[in-house]
Amino acid sequence: MKLFITSCFCGIVHAMKDYAHIVLMGMKHTGKSTVGALLAEKLGRSFRDADTVIAELSGLSPRALYDKGGAALMQKWETEACRELAKTAEALVIATGGGLSDNADAAEILSGRSLMIWLDTPFHLLFSRITASAERDGRLPKFLEGPNPELLFQELFSRRSGIYATMADVVIHTGARMPPEIVNEIMDYISNE
Repeated sequence: MKLFITSCFCGIVHAMKDYAHIVLMGMKHTGKSTVGALLAEKLGRSFRDADTVIAELSGLSPRALYDKGGAALMQKWETEACRELAKTAEALVIATGGGLSDNADAAEILSGRSLMIWLDTPFHLLFSRITASAERDGRLPKFLEGPNPELLFQELFSRRSGIYATMADVVIHTGARMPPEIVNEIMDYISNE
């Protein structure tokens, strides 16, 4: 059963007890890690960031893996990280990388016993966060390098949003809200099961 949640929808997350893990997914810079850590604290669960697990297993950050071997190498390690996370007996809150939508194997591994929550953030907010991050880092992510990064990101955003919509059990439209507000919205639905 899929539930699509907006800030004006009053519904419940059905059968929460059937889910081993809560998985946050969405584009880069939606706040998955920040929201995930706060949500885990509220639920009394451990929090794991898939990007951290990728680095632990591979010895390289996701960005370094992508720079070294492109999407294929990154996805190989992402799949391994998701396999590790999925088999964890402890109930977790998991933040995934922005490319989970492009990795069917990793997504399938996580979705089996997890509540999949898509943090849907508007394009203009994400692109402004990505450009601000690029100014700090000195470069855009490799997948946005080209003559028109905004157009590249718009195409990526549109394609991935369609995939996330089919993967999600719950959709949270974040807008520009702060992470505690987003966590409270998720908690409202979980507590009303």
